Amino acid sequence: MKTLSEKRQDMTRGLILDAAFELLREGAVSELTVRAVAQHAVISERTVFRYFPSREALLDAVAAWLLERMAIPAVPESREGLLGAPRLLYQAFEDRADTTRAALHPELIGRIRALQANGRWEAVSRLLAAIAPKAGAAEQRIAAANICYHLTASSWNYYRSAFGFELEECIACAEAAVRQALDGIGGVKRK
Repeated sequence: MKTLSEKRQDMTRGLILDAAFELLREGAVSELTVRAVAQHAVISERTVFRYFPSREALLDAVAAWLLERMAIPAVPESREGLLGAPRLLYQAFEDRADTTRAALHPELIGRIRALQANGRWEAVSRLLAAIAPKAGAAEQRIAAANICYHLTASSWNYYRSAFGFELEECIACAEAAVRQALDGIGGVKRK
């Protein structure tokens, strides 16, 4: 059981991260500074620095916090799972659109990629090696890159904002791209 002091620390840390998220949601991207977060949370900068010793540490924590709230489904473990992944992922992005768009902030996306996307890349690469063991390494890499590209919040957001697509259209685009990558690997088409 947590002590009162530990609960207070958790609450303050949460308050800081909530304030950072609110700034991102309000479009104050350039304002994601320790000072702005402290002002938004109505606490001192010193308090923010007590929890996050630098702006970099704060951004790392915000990235991890956003990723946790996005509740991204696990990487599929089969060809069928990969084919269904766009629907699961895009629905999760849609359900948490504000959080997903905040995670696309230029100063956060690389941090989130380091926390999550690299693991997704490795898992998809292993799966493709199992699905098409006779395919060359370059062919597997290209297929993995194409699949991973379409299983990102960036792709979902692009379909939604650049084309004005509805969720189902976004899912259809990503499903088609994943299916084409899977059908093309090793020159073997599968139903």
